[in-house]
Amino acid sequence: MRTCYVMRYASAAVLWVSAVTTAPAGAQIMASERAMVAQTVDGTRLTVDYSRPRARGRTNIYGGMEKWGITWTPGADDATTLELSKPVQLLGMTVPRGKYSVWLVLREQGPWTFVLDPRDSLFHTDHPDSTAQQWRAPVMPMRVPHTEVLTWSFPAVSTTGVTLDFRWGTMGVEIPIAVPPSLPLTVSAEEAAPFVGDYTFTWVDSSATEKPSRFTVERRGMQLFGVWDTPQFGSMREMQLLAHGPDTFAYGFVRNGELWSTNMRMTIRFQRSNGRITGFEYGSGPELFARGVRR
Repeated sequence: MRTCYVMRYASAAVLWVSAVTTAPAGAQIMASERAMVAQTVDGTRLTVDYSRPRARGRTNIYGGMEKWGITWTPGADDATTLELSKPVQLLGMTVPRGKYSVWLVLREQGPWTFVLDPRDSLFHTDHPDSTAQQWRAPVMPMRVPHTEVLTWSFPAVSTTGVTLDFRWGTMGVEIPIAVPPSLPLTVSAEEAAPFVGDYTFTWVDSSATEKPSRFTVERRGMQLFGVWDTPQFGSMREMQLLAHGPDTFAYGFVRNGELWSTNMRMTIRFQRSNGRITGFEYGSGPELFARGVRR
């Protein structure tokens, strides 16, 4: 709130201001400041909102300050929350999209219990009992280097999921989370059959340094790949084809036999004549970069 008294003198360039300033309403210094960490994986966003207490020299966090057997939110003040934009697989459980308060049942021996409660506005002292509406799974705690400020993070990220990591003091837990693919990764033999074969791949841009090459569509296991006989872009030999509509595929970059990243802006659009695949166009929307003609 700010109150100003201003007196102006017409005969002189003098301005007198008396101001009293107070802190904005609601502002305060918290012992455990609020923080947020988020990660998006293949269109699924995961967000952790939590408070960050400090150890402050305390060495008896577990079993002392936080008693064995209690249901404890790994944070402070309002319970830590996890928000999911899509359903995920977490510790072997299918958890629907939504926002959940996060809890751990602490035990001196053996695994702890990770708990997601659909009530996302609980206070840290509310300690929810076990209910049929919760998602509960064992998680093994681990010894970690001393972490002064309670921390949630996503230290490992792949194209199919993440590891959600909690640490405070000398203890921590790791929670693997798998996300649903935005594009199907597998193609049945019947679905793949029309596309499998050899094509002559030619860049539309006549100034392109890459020369026409053989492009082979092949099915390996349950997945569909496109393979150049001559590397493109310097070292790219193959891409994984990911169904993206009728006769249309997005593609994924492959490294060491593993899907590395996906590109849904660029597509391979196959063309048919009398029901048979005769070739394809490679481009982004209306922009055409290359063509493939069936051999």
